[in-house]
Amino acid sequence: MVVFPVPFRGAGVVGDRGGGAVHEVHESISLSPLLRRSTAALCVVLGIVLVIVCGFAAIVEHDPAGYVGAVLSAVLSFGLAAYMWKVRVIITTDAERVSIALSPGLRQVFRWDEVVSATAVHIGMGSGIGYRMTGPGMRVILASPGAGVRFRLHDGREISVATDRRDELIELARRRAPDLQ
Repeated sequence: MVVFPVPFRGAGVVGDRGGGAVHEVHESISLSPLLRRSTAALCVVLGIVLVIVCGFAAIVEHDPAGYVGAVLSAVLSFGLAAYMWKVRVIITTDAERVSIALSPGLRQVFRWDEVVSATAVHIGMGSGIGYRMTGPGMRVILASPGAGVRFRLHDGREISVATDRRDELIELARRRAPDLQ
């Protein structure tokens, strides 16, 4: 297990996840407060507009399907707002693997022996917030733009993540990945 100097945002040890291995959280990166509030507010406003439109259509047309549309619009938009409020990227490692998760949700896991290169990169907002497939086998997992690491794997996949701890993550890759270029 790797121990990095503290302080980390959200650092600590995450307990046993069923496989007997204890993982250390390198970094837990949440959306910036402004971005989190603005995306959640946009989802809520969009939901309110859709509820009003569907409800108005149901009243005018006397169609019960409009009420179902209004309820579904409310549930989906408020659910999306709650998801955007909770979204964060969590980077964890152990002696064998790396896990980069968009939490709650998608996760990319790969073994250190699959890593061919770990390169310092800058990831901008053009990549978008969240989990993006930018090409065949190319993934970007991003909560906030900035300095990051791009891992290239033996099978051709590339996985990029923005992190304030990119130098430590690259150094860890140099120590753990046997085929690192």
